[in-house]
Amino acid sequence: MSKLFIGLMSGTSADSVDTVLLSVSEEKIKSLGTYTHPIPNKVKNSIYESVNSQNLDKNKINKLDMVLAEIFSEAVNALLMQECLKSQDIEAIGSHGQTIKHSPNLPVPFSLQIGNAKLLANSTGIKTVSDFRSDDISAGGQGAPITPIFNEYAFSSNSKRVIINIGGIANITSLENKIQTIGYDTGPGNCLMDNWARENGVGNYDEGGNWANTGKVNPSLLHLMLKEEYFNKPSPKSTGPDFFNLEWVKNTIDKNGEEIKPEDLQSTLLELTVMSLTKELKSLGVISDGLYFCGGGIHNKSLMKRIEKELGFRILTTADIGVDPDYLEATSFAWFAAQRIKGRKFDLSKVTGSNRKVFLGVITEPAI
Repeated sequence: MSKLFIGLMSGTSADSVDTVLLSVSEEKIKSLGTYTHPIPNKVKNSIYESVNSQNLDKNKINKLDMVLAEIFSEAVNALLMQECLKSQDIEAIGSHGQTIKHSPNLPVPFSLQIGNAKLLANSTGIKTVSDFRSDDISAGGQGAPITPIFNEYAFSSNSKRVIINIGGIANITSLENKIQTIGYDTGPGNCLMDNWARENGVGNYDEGGNWANTGKVNPSLLHLMLKEEYFNKPSPKSTGPDFFNLEWVKNTIDKNGEEIKPEDLQSTLLELTVMSLTKELKSLGVISDGLYFCGGGIHNKSLMKRIEKELGFRILTTADIGVDPDYLEATSFAWFAAQRIKGRKFDLSKVTGSNRKVFLGVITEPAI
């Protein structure tokens, strides 16, 4: 018997809340509806400020935690209305939350996603699963990426497949013969390009990579950026926009010692994403027709053309194997909610490096 779950995902770009209605049975999953809910500019700016700050302001974070929960609740209620459903029809919500910090390599590692689960559960009247990373971190893992576990369920086949998610950070999942799954963050996806576009008044992102196209790659700066220690670390590994941010970019520019035009920097940042990602894909021995992209980066035409040229074969998306590439993460968190309600634990040792099986998510019941 199938049950209904809702998945919520607000990515590092914080442009909107992706919302998915998912039917989950023992045999299969099926997306029954999607909805994208806007995040007001004032809230976006508060998110960007917190992500980029060295020290977190507890009062600001607590306020933003509640504001985002209200926005997430609006997204859920709008999806219910769109699909002519009531809260009683939904088994649970899987809410990833808005990532503010992801620092798995500190002496006291942590990963902070906000969007108050109690308020979300109470506002919707639906059991909510959130905080998907803490159990993995407590088990010595990176806490991210965790979508490779969903990718293994949804996309494993008898042939080799690699799933590439280009969000703010790019991550890859390598699937082979249904038994060997690895996954890790390769480095920046859209985050640096988005930040630089905002810094220069271009918009929240560089639509289609059009601005990057007006510039030229700075070879010496790109070379220096690619020397970043993270790119040569072995997996398991994960990172976030609190590391790959404009401070990191400006420090690298200072080391390079050359002035650079804004559009040339944008072009160089795009090339950084291309080269750091394709280096990893080549090392995995990827093959044509076995490579599937998802995430917001697929809409950056300039980025995708460069990746296609660097790899030497055409680009496919997860739509070609049954999941909307714009809603893959939201779909995965609906599925994770279903697994958490079942009480299932996962072995993420090859993905995050955790040393025991872990729960993905904490259950919050709505007030009666």
